[in-house]
Amino acid sequence: MNNPLEYFTKSILHSSAQIMLQTNSVAGILFLVGIGINSMMMLLGCMLAILSSLAAAKLLHYNGEAIQKGFYGFNAALVGIAVFYLLPANLTAVFFVIFGGALSAVIMHFMITKIPAIPALTAPFILSVWLIVLIIDFAGIDYAGVEVLVEVLPKTFVAPNSLSFIGSWSLIDLIRGAFRGIGQVMFQDNWLSGVLFCCALLVSSYKTVLWAILASLIGLLVANYLDFPQEKAVMGLYGFNGCLVAISLANYYTQKYWFIIPAILFSVLLTRGLEQVTVVALTTPFVLTIWLIVALANVKSLFDKKRKSKKKVIANS
Repeated sequence: MNNPLEYFTKSILHSSAQIMLQTNSVAGILFLVGIGINSMMMLLGCMLAILSSLAAAKLLHYNGEAIQKGFYGFNAALVGIAVFYLLPANLTAVFFVIFGGALSAVIMHFMITKIPAIPALTAPFILSVWLIVLIIDFAGIDYAGVEVLVEVLPKTFVAPNSLSFIGSWSLIDLIRGAFRGIGQVMFQDNWLSGVLFCCALLVSSYKTVLWAILASLIGLLVANYLDFPQEKAVMGLYGFNGCLVAISLANYYTQKYWFIIPAILFSVLLTRGLEQVTVVALTTPFVLTIWLIVALANVKSLFDKKRKSKKKVIANS
């Protein structure tokens, strides 16, 4: 094992990097900088939640290598960002950050050890935030000026006048819109954050960056074509799940790119569908889309094995 300081530093940076499926310290640093240029409070929440998850993982004697790779910290990082997105900066928020960070590590460990056939992805983050939202609602705690189940918009946002809002956009507007979608993976409504996140992805692969940008653009264009709420579309809220879907599939199915576009489209539609039933979607569309792909791949693999088995029987008879 590395010396304690190196181990600790890598665990934190890899936890940040794993949010977008990277295992690279430089990517982790760039992600943290991307969060910080938009919101220092969210960066604080991210770091505090990571520390909470790492402490829980160490105290519960989870696998040291998995801790260092960031497997127990990236969901916590998202929880920490989400809490400071939802709540004003106070002791209550700090409590939920620490609680949610530790809880996400426990859920992650359960999924890794008890149901390894199902990729955990960001499910621990989703479940942790859902529980926190339930507690907040039950306790009557005030949100930080946002409506969690309906519109989540910055006070300074001004929506376009036209329903087909992209028709009046320049190429620069489209590019910025795509970067905002990438930034929203970590709740950052800032195209500069998206640019830094792309720089982080570029450390590993230029193809990953291209897929992330394409996925965000698809979310924006589909939202425009289907007249989804303009405000959310312009903020990139229909693109970030597609970004995660594209990055995940491009990493794990390197020779089968043909189904990535349909998967991105499905995640966009699923995002809108979950909004319609007033569910706090978060990264649920990403998780459900990947789970569906994995299930279909397993069914296809099983079918192929049976078909080969039948051919062998026929050949031997």
